Amino acid sequence: MEKTMQPQAPAFILGIDVSKDSLDVCLLDCNAGRQFDHKANNNPSGFRRMKAWLKQHGCEAGPETLACMEHTGLYTRQLVHYLLAREVRVWMESALQIKRSIGMVRGKDDRVDAQRIARYAFLHQREARCLSLSGVTLERLKDLQANRGRLLKALQGIKVTVKELLAVDPVSGKTLEQVNRKAIQGLEKSMEQVEEKMQEFIAKDGDLKSKYDLLTSVKGVGKVLAISLLVYTQGFTKMDDARKLACYCGVAPFEYRSGTSVMGKTGVSRFANMQLKHILHMAAMNSVRYNGEMKAYFDRKVSEGKSKMSVLNAVRNKLLHQIVAVVKRGTPYEIRLDKI
Repeated sequence: MEKTMQPQAPAFILGIDVSKDSLDVCLLDCNAGRQFDHKANNNPSGFRRMKAWLKQHGCEAGPETLACMEHTGLYTRQLVHYLLAREVRVWMESALQIKRSIGMVRGKDDRVDAQRIARYAFLHQREARCLSLSGVTLERLKDLQANRGRLLKALQGIKVTVKELLAVDPVSGKTLEQVNRKAIQGLEKSMEQVEEKMQEFIAKDGDLKSKYDLLTSVKGVGKVLAISLLVYTQGFTKMDDARKLACYCGVAPFEYRSGTSVMGKTGVSRFANMQLKHILHMAAMNSVRYNGEMKAYFDRKVSEGKSKMSVLNAVRNKLLHQIVAVVKRGTPYEIRLDKI
């Protein structure tokens, strides 16, 4: 999870270029106007050496330090945990954002990249969005969510194969069903354990737990969609605008027209998080079935002549607007049938 950086300006800025095995570090002493470069291994012993090097230059690597680095997936994880444990303010910035701010660049050098990151952080420090300890919980939730997806895919693959074979060759289908029974039970048990562990992590983080409860107060929003939204929006700190979230999920309608010759239909963009879009679609389907408010809206629009798919997409958007509203308001959702 991210939060806006504290008002006080940092005394030191760290620009860190992270690779699989090494770290290139550029230290800016904001008060003295000095710059220092260092290279360390990307492992706990390298972090300790980096801290000793920082101390030599007067940096205690604490709350007075702002560390900026690009998102590089798993390679930054250990370092981020190490810095957060020492209360260093950690800013994870998009590589594209940094690259565009620099302008045209020729060549590639890790040491120079670290200097560019440090310079970017110095110039844009007021815009820094720093990670909080909830970010560690969200990382673990993301890992568990990905694992759940792999388990679900394997489970569905086996079940679909057995079902199709039973329809055309019952004898072989029953044989396949029998030999895969333990595998199916094992996968289902693993999914249950993954979901229990996700709930456990959420329960330990007060901020995430309160937001999770708000999300699930919206009828039709289950635990899978709630956790997915928390993970992909970083606890609604990266994205708290309903329209932007709808665009990210691929359910925001856009016009497609130009002049008098191009008059395409209004539709959604394919440039979206397709996994989140699928989960949101399933939630919208459940809302239409079990949420009286959404069912009344769906039936009314279909009776007016709207296509079912376009109305279902509108339901997705309404769900997202309700979700963002309860998070911003901080109170659970209440169904108002008089507002349908």
